[in-house]
Amino acid sequence: MPAHLTDPEQLKELLGIPFTPEQTACIIAPPAPQVIVAGAGSGKTTVMAARVVWLVGTGQVAPEQVLGLTFTNKAAGELAERVRKALVKAGITDPDAIDPDNPPGEPVISTYHAFAGRLLTDHGLRLGLEPSSRLLADATRFQLAARVLREAPGPYPALTRSFADLVTDLLALDSELSEHLVDPEELRAWDADLLTTLDGARLSNADLRKVPETLAARGELAGLVQRYRAAKRTRDLLDFGDQIALSARLARIPEVGRLLREEFRVVLLDEYQDTSVAQRVLLAGLFGQGTGHPVTAVGDPCQAI
Repeated sequence: MPAHLTDPEQLKELLGIPFTPEQTACIIAPPAPQVIVAGAGSGKTTVMAARVVWLVGTGQVAPEQVLGLTFTNKAAGELAERVRKALVKAGITDPDAIDPDNPPGEPVISTYHAFAGRLLTDHGLRLGLEPSSRLLADATRFQLAARVLREAPGPYPALTRSFADLVTDLLALDSELSEHLVDPEELRAWDADLLTTLDGARLSNADLRKVPETLAARGELAGLVQRYRAAKRTRDLLDFGDQIALSARLARIPEVGRLLREEFRVVLLDEYQDTSVAQRVLLAGLFGQGTGHPVTAVGDPCQAI
């Protein structure tokens, strides 16, 4: 595509922002893997938007070849709005020149979970995932988990919390296992092994004496997670944790990564310090693995949740 920008000073004038030398270096860096580490209020999102304008404005990529990911719908909307306004202000896109047969391209900016959902929609059949699978809302997740608990054969002597708390615990454990790509049976085996190790050991304080009790409860809860997951499968239901875990499996298929890298020539990852194990496996599988794909990861480890 034709170049609209040739000098970083043009970018400063167009956006009306006096970028620092460090920010300018991040913005105009060649399309290659890079990490931007900066604290709160340092203009990370502004730099991401300006980098999109620079790469598109200098003709290095088309707008629709840019993928931006962040955590919340609000953050994704704000980043998309900043990028859209910056591209218009730079004269790169014209919102009034709309051709129904050839609409102007725009960067794809979404949340990490929405991107995982799109990936499953496009490639889920590679894992045998039916297109009819539906995403569970929070209320429906709670209802299904409650039903699984009510119908569980038991007994579960280690699960002594209230019914509502157990439903919450079940959903939390299911989500954490998905985010860490750990199978419930693996967790149960690990807990059982640790219980054997602790058997007969001298537990010298109150906190240590709680460990066997906690492990026993988590082992029983992990068994209920297996039943909950079976209930989701029989109903063709998914939740956000399932989306990320399944997408991470898709990322191990070389063809999927190749297609995504062809579609998105530049990738920007916001708040990267908060990505889970599964999200990192997903992103590394698609855009890493020694491919040298132009990924810009932005974040601050001091703000990690």
